[in-house]
Amino acid sequence: MIVKLAGLFLVFAVVLHLWTILYLSRLKFNSFLIPLHIYFNALIAVLEVTTIFFLQSTLTDYTAAIFKIHFISAVFVPPVLYLLNQDYSFGAMLPKFTPGNIAFFLLSIFLSGLALHGDMFRGAVVQHGIIYPRYSQWYWVFLLYFYASLFYTYSEFQRKYRSVKRRDEIRNLKRFVYYILPALIAVFAGLHFLPFWGVVHPAVFLLFPILTMLIIYISSKWNLLEFDKYVSRSISFFLITALYFLLWGMLWHKFQVLEFILLIPASFLFFLIVDVVQSSIQEKINRRRRKIDYDLDQELEIFTGEIGKFISTEELAAFVADYSRKILHCTKCAVITSRFDIHPYQIIYLDGFPREDMEQLITGSNSPLLEMLESEKVTLNKLDYPVDSAIYQMMDRLKIYFGIPLATQNDIVGFVFLGDDRKSMVFRPKDIRFTHLLSVQAANAIQNIASLQKVLQAQKMADLGVLASQLAHDFQSFVTLVKLDTPAESRIREHANYMEKLVQDLLNYARPQELRLNSVNINQLVDMTLDLIDIPANILLEKRYTDDLPAIRVDSDQMRRVFLNLLENSIRAMKDNGGRLKITTRPLRPISKLRRNPWIYIEFLDEGAGIPEEFLEKIFEPFFTTYKHRGGNGMGLAIVKQIITRHKGFIDVTSKEGKGTVFNIRLPYLI
Repeated sequence: MIVKLAGLFLVFAVVLHLWTILYLSRLKFNSFLIPLHIYFNALIAVLEVTTIFFLQSTLTDYTAAIFKIHFISAVFVPPVLYLLNQDYSFGAMLPKFTPGNIAFFLLSIFLSGLALHGDMFRGAVVQHGIIYPRYSQWYWVFLLYFYASLFYTYSEFQRKYRSVKRRDEIRNLKRFVYYILPALIAVFAGLHFLPFWGVVHPAVFLLFPILTMLIIYISSKWNLLEFDKYVSRSISFFLITALYFLLWGMLWHKFQVLEFILLIPASFLFFLIVDVVQSSIQEKINRRRRKIDYDLDQELEIFTGEIGKFISTEELAAFVADYSRKILHCTKCAVITSRFDIHPYQIIYLDGFPREDMEQLITGSNSPLLEMLESEKVTLNKLDYPVDSAIYQMMDRLKIYFGIPLATQNDIVGFVFLGDDRKSMVFRPKDIRFTHLLSVQAANAIQNIASLQKVLQAQKMADLGVLASQLAHDFQSFVTLVKLDTPAESRIREHANYMEKLVQDLLNYARPQELRLNSVNINQLVDMTLDLIDIPANILLEKRYTDDLPAIRVDSDQMRRVFLNLLENSIRAMKDNGGRLKITTRPLRPISKLRRNPWIYIEFLDEGAGIPEEFLEKIFEPFFTTYKHRGGNGMGLAIVKQIITRHKGFIDVTSKEGKGTVFNIRLPYLI
């Protein structure tokens, strides 16, 4: 009874392997990983088929040949494990002739030669109604070789587990290191050592279905098998499968052992017919309900109508991401927009991709993917590139399928990256066309939003200018009267001066003066500003200038006001305890090859009291101040940022309470 039960489970395992091979063969071979998994499944399937022949109690003329086929199938498992480990560790690269894989294959060929010559066997063992090969002492070489490869694979996974930093990869590797690989080693140990030590029982062969399930699980974790998309597309398929094996389970005791071999093609053919019929019916139903296909023109009409309604790039990015996922069935999306900065791109929407990967992509100094998108301005599809190309390798590592440039006639305003964890996906021509049209529509929408925001900002500043003018007129008369009727040292006179300065700053902010650009040496401009300041003795001034900085065109008066404001803030922060005031200047060159103009970097670092973290986001807003009790009106840094922005530059702040503050300015040489 146990013999035939083992046979039934072996048939089930073989059919699963054949089904997996069929599924993988339908995928596009865009990496070496897919044929490698096909080969691995084929080896295990041959092992299981030959094991079925062991389930008989008499020797036959072909028993020796079955023994040899069984052994040779097992002996080529280690090279496959080695290549699978290489693929996982180094990406989907074609195998190279390294000493390691050459040694693995040569040793497998050597042991296969011993088996073919008959030196590996010393006859057969017949126990419990089954036959099993009796191995010679050479079998110890095979066992050492086999388990050395397993433990090498395990150690490599452990090494990678200790070195990775991404959470999703850590989670996957943890399953492999602590559960899957130990289980795989234990199953192989049972299949090889127990018979060699004389434990020849059909129950041992029940380990093969467990091995099969482990291999299928590994394939699914490598994102090669998508049961939700293919194998398990409907409840009816599972019901038919269950009924089929229930039928054979009821009749298994009437079969001779070798008739189980005929059950393999019969079972596989049955499942194939069921799948074809079920797929045909499901496709007709889905077409009728419009669930699989989509009308490209209709979808684009909806997309075009909706995309023009947004006035915020963040909301637009979320809409583009949701619509792209709906059409292309990708689970990961990132929307990047361009900006005029040393780091010319910024992430405005991210879902699925690790942020550190996307940050590295848009800020790294060597990105073939970004360079290709900038230069060609065409959608990049990972599946269009050779597996060993730099573009494919980068997209595969980041799990990106599409890189879509958002390009206008004159410029690139951003990118959309779409990806998925699956190793292979199928895209139709209409899907590719959708990405092209998405590129144009989204780029135009982003440009329209930018134009609209400029108009709104101009209107806002105009309204603020009118208000400031009215306030200036009304307050000036009032302040003049107050000054005439009050002593110079009175509190009322002090507050009147404060109000006068506040109104004047507001007027300067609302109606900024026109820039008068002239070429200046930024180091000299900083020194001229320092001459206007009395630096206390408890503050150490440190200059880190780059001497050969080219002259830059700025409004020297307004830029001097920027430096003066930042220096006064730093001195005020260190007034009580002193500290170091460091000023740094150096050139910068952008990472993007599309935007080659150089920049200049100016940094003001102080070791003062620092700024509370909750204030950092508001520090450049008008009327926000932490020095109100010392006469601050909150307009200084707002005007600083405005001046820098009008020079098409950027200013950022980092601070830590009790440690100090750093303001860094980035100014372009071309305005």
